[in-house]
Parts: sequence; structure tokens; C-alpha cells
Amino acid sequence: MSNRIYDSSQLTKRRAEKAIAGSFLTRLYPPIPSGTIQPQTGYGPLPGIYDNSVINAVKTGNMTEYTRYPTCVGISPGCPCPQLNASIPGAVSGITFTVGSIVLSWTAPISGDGPFTYIVIPYINGIAKTPITTGETSYRFTEIEEWQPYTFTVCAMNAGGQGPVIPSSSYFLAPPASLSLIMSGNTTTTDTVSALKYVINAGLDNLLQYAATVNLGPTRGSRFMYVWIASIVQAWNWVTADSRITGTHDNWNWSTKVAPLSDNDAIIWLCTVIDYITPYFIPSTYKSIYNCPIATVSRVKEAGQWTTWSSNWLTWYNYRVSDGSIVAATLQPNVLQNPNINNPLIIDGTTVNNIDGFPAPTHWTALWLKGVSAAAAQKYLTYTWDSVLSTCLAEEEEAAIEARYKPLQGLARDAEVELVKDITAVLTDAEKCSAEFWAGGPGTMSPPLMFIWFWKEYMRTTNVTMMDKQNIMYSLLDLSIHLFEGGRVTWRLKSAYMEDRPIQEIRRRYIGQQIQSWNGLVDGAQWIPYQPANFVSPPFADFPSGHSHFSTAFALTMNKWFGPNITQTPLYYDKQTLICPLFTSNATQAFGTFTIPQGKSEIEPGIVPAAAQTFNFGTWDEISDGPLGAGLSRLYGGIHCTTANIESQNIATEVNTLINKSWQIQIV
Repeated sequence: MSNRIYDSSQLTKRRAEKAIAGSFLTRLYPPIPSGTIQPQTGYGPLPGIYDNSVINAVKTGNMTEYTRYPTCVGISPGCPCPQLNASIPGAVSGITFTVGSIVLSWTAPISGDGPFTYIVIPYINGIAKTPITTGETSYRFTEIEEWQPYTFTVCAMNAGGQGPVIPSSSYFLAPPASLSLIMSGNTTTTDTVSALKYVINAGLDNLLQYAATVNLGPTRGSRFMYVWIASIVQAWNWVTADSRITGTHDNWNWSTKVAPLSDNDAIIWLCTVIDYITPYFIPSTYKSIYNCPIATVSRVKEAGQWTTWSSNWLTWYNYRVSDGSIVAATLQPNVLQNPNINNPLIIDGTTVNNIDGFPAPTHWTALWLKGVSAAAAQKYLTYTWDSVLSTCLAEEEEAAIEARYKPLQGLARDAEVELVKDITAVLTDAEKCSAEFWAGGPGTMSPPLMFIWFWKEYMRTTNVTMMDKQNIMYSLLDLSIHLFEGGRVTWRLKSAYMEDRPIQEIRRRYIGQQIQSWNGLVDGAQWIPYQPANFVSPPFADFPSGHSHFSTAFALTMNKWFGPNITQTPLYYDKQTLICPLFTSNATQAFGTFTIPQGKSEIEPGIVPAAAQTFNFGTWDEISDGPLGAGLSRLYGGIHCTTANIESQNIATEVNTLINKSWQIQIV
């Protein structure tokens, strides 16, 4: 220590200095910052040893006779300790999470000499918490904040020093304590509602991320979600006493059940079901986050008659695989069904298309965007999607809808196209943000999946009435049926009438004329909607609007189950970045409130919005039909006309009546 005079022999002095140097071996100093990838070699002293009490030569590492190493203090030069020759470890890999509070696991470095110890630092919303040190390749964090987003960094240490600091590739929402208890095999009754919310949220997250990654469009995406959701609700219904559906629907007998499991066991059953079925939907990428004792899982499976259920489910799943969706996903209209099939609209900023010279000037025409090959030009998306097997609608019911709802023609059509041109010429920043918010373009969730996301986020709020386990499960099933059937009926009418998009109508009518647009004064032949350059207009007809049907179906379903008003409980949004490029990170806000930062537009980056814009949806109807809702956003974006919006809402209301009459899902 300073202020102490050593008059003893030189050997005694050297031993004292060595002991002091050794006191610096206990912890990293300072803490590793988030995202650090370079080695860091500072060490901190034992508790009670302060900076001003350390010999300067020790503190600065300038001692000439002793060298501080990670695990010992050596006499220099030529320390005899063999560990000092160890190579520095490489990076850890394979960081994963499982439920049990949070269990973090990783793979040891493949380079460097062991044994290794590991420094793990948890972060909540980027704020570092207390680091831990362990000699194992996993660690259970027990004191966690439920539903908060955790990230971690992990680095390996050995006698040679510290390896790279590796951050986890994604965040992990901390599970409720009740789920961790259930996963441990605890049979004490606990808060199974929170546990169920977490399990459903995690399952939907996997599906939504996958669908966005592979660009599943609205029709295929809605079917994808329906089949998975129906599967897990079937399994839930199988082992619970309180059923909201009876009889056979979509080839599954909902009245067939086993003796009800306890609430805790029903959660374990559902986790096991999700782990079993999800790889059928997400090939080779799904990883379970549930780590329940094998004996507990075996007991629950036996009580739930797993073999019988899984056999029945596989039969049902194969029935759905053969529902016509595979063929419908690829078929294109032929020249008789759409005479313009060989006349793409070239969108390159210079080409002038003689649209009046097309075989059918007012029929839908594919777009050929600048920079893509002819083979990559637009193809009609799921032209025969109405041929996919319905869950409940009869052919005569769908035919009657087709006969009642038709697009406008003549002067009425002229007027609604003119309205789109006028609206897009004077867009406010809020309207531009609405167009982008709801676009559902490549790399994001398509419109029906957005409403699955809205549902799951609402389930995570805490002060919502009627939020028992059964209402959670059956409202999700109800919503998925509405979205799937909405896609089928909407695409039937799109294919039947093959109405052209506003981009084609405006370019045809105003060729050679200067018109005002959102991007200034342009030749009518070069008018484009307010959409990203790689999207422009979706690859299917104008009438009717998918956005308007899906959002109306969502509003009708949520009104039915949870009332008209949104309970605006604050929460940390989960997977918010999947909605649209306006969001680059998740935010903590009241549910239904979204803030678009200044300049975040993908279409006009750095310019729009000029100031941050806040959307605040207070009712489900506002999400569907409000001034910044999904329906009108298609007019702001310049890709739908008024009739496509309004008639879709009417069709969705009619389909809602048919679904309720057939399925008869009860609300208690």
C-alpha cells in the first residue's frame, strides 16, 4: 500500500508487491460495453482496495519484476507457470435461450486452450446489468423482469487472456414466473393466463418472422397462419373442459376430447404440441425454447393420449396440405382470362406505354420494373386462390357475393380514378406515413399477418377484460378463419373482374399531359403511386381491396370478443420491425400508439416525415376505417380506388355473418 515504508529485505518487498498485484485478478474492469467485439484486458481489485491505495507501478502495470496475468502473477522474465503459454480463446458461438426464468446457453470456443471461464453480461433495453462469471456453458438468470427484452454478451477467458465479446443475435422476452415454474414441473396452481400468453406470443413470433423472410403474400400468408393456429387450438380443445366449439368444422371433430388436464399440464401439453407441429411449417429452422423435465412431459403426453391426438392431427394436416393451395399458388391467368398477359407496363421512368393499344386497356396489367429481367417481371399472385378449400363457405354463398359486388364502369370509374390522382397530389406527411405503415411490401408482414401481430400484442397487455385462457385461444382461431376466408373471397372477385390498377388508368388517360403528383409535376405517362420503388403496385387486380377486407374482418372480430374500445396499456412492442421499414427498432408505447421518427420514410428518406408523426388508434374500427387506417391508406398510396375500399368492407361484413353462422364459436 502507499504511505507504507518497507525496510525489510528486497525479497519481502517483492512478495508484498506480488500479493498486491494478485488482488487485481477478481473481475473485469470496466464492464464490457454492449456490442464490444474486441478483447478487453483491464482487471479490477478485490472489494475494499481503492485506486488511491495501490502502488502506482502495480496500478499501471509497469512493475519490472512481476507481471499480472488473468489467473496468476508471474516473476518476469521467464515465469515457470505453464498456463502463461496458453493461447487466447476464440469466440463463443450458438447463443440460445430457453425458458426457466431465462437459461442462456452457448458453445465453447473452438480455438484457445482450456479450461475456460465465461463473462456474461445481461442487458435490458441496452442497459447493462450485473455481470456474472461461470465455468459452465449455460447460466440461469433468476431475478428477471417479466416481458422485458433481454440481450446478452458472452466472452471466454483462459490463462492467456480474454476472447472476443459476442452479443446475442436477438433479444429474448423474459417469461412470466408462472411459466418458468410450470416448465420446472411444479404442480402448484399458478397464473396460467400469463403463461399461455407467453407461449402463444413466442409461437406466433416464429411464424411471423418466417413469413416475412420468405415474403409470403396475403393469401398464402393467411392460410399459413390459419393452419398453424387451427392446429394448436384443436390440441388445446382436446385436453380442456371448456370448449367454445362443438361438432365437426373443417374436417375436425371438436366434440372429441379426453379427460381434462390440470391448468399447468395443459400449458405443458401446448408447448409440446407447438414443438411438434411447428417444424412442419418452418422447415429446419425452428428451435424449441422449452426445457421441461422429460418425465413430466411423458406424464402429460400419456394423460392427453398423445398418440391418438397426433395421429388425428397428422390426418387433418395432410387434408389441409391437399386443399388446392399448392396449385393455386402458382397458376397464372391465360390470354383468354386476361388478354394483357403478354403486355407488361414498363416502369423505368422513361418508357411511354401505349396502354390504349393493349388488347384490354382496362384490365389488369403486370408491371415490369426498372433493373429487373423479363423473367422477374410481375406475375399475378395466386390467381385461382378461391379454389382453395374453404373452412365453411359454400359455393353458392360465394357466387352470390360475386354477383352482388362489382367494380364501377364508365363515368363513375373515371371519377374515382380522378380522386386517387387528386389525393396523391397533395398528401400530408401523416397520410404518406399511413401509406407506408400499411403497405406490407417485401420483407415485411403482409396485411393479414399484420392483424395477427396486432392481436398478439394486445394479448400481452395486462388490463384487458375478458382475457381468460379460452377467450385467448378461440378469439385467435376466429380471427385466423376470417383472414383466411377473406383472402379466398377477395381473390375470387379480383380474378373475376381483373380490374386495372390506378397506375394503369392514370398513365393511359394523361399520357403527354403534365399533372401534379406527390413527387412534383410529371408527365401523366410517368405517374407512379406513393409506394417503394421495388413495389409500386401489388401483383393483382384493384377490385376489391384485400387491405380493406382484412382490416374490417379484424375489427369485427376484435369488437365481438373484446368490445369496441382499445385498452391502451403501455407495453414494449415485440417484432414491431416486421410491420414496415418505418420502424428500425421496437418501442415502448401504449398499445395502439405508433410514433414514426422524422425522416424515416423509405420512399422519401430524410424528408418524410418532416417531424415525428404519432398514430393513436383508440378503437378497432379506427384501425380499419379511420383517417389513418388500413382502408384509406390504399388511396393515399395510390394503389386502390374508393369502390375497392368500401365494397371490400361490405363484403367482409357479409362473410363475417356467414362464418359466425357456420362455426358458431361461443363467447362466454
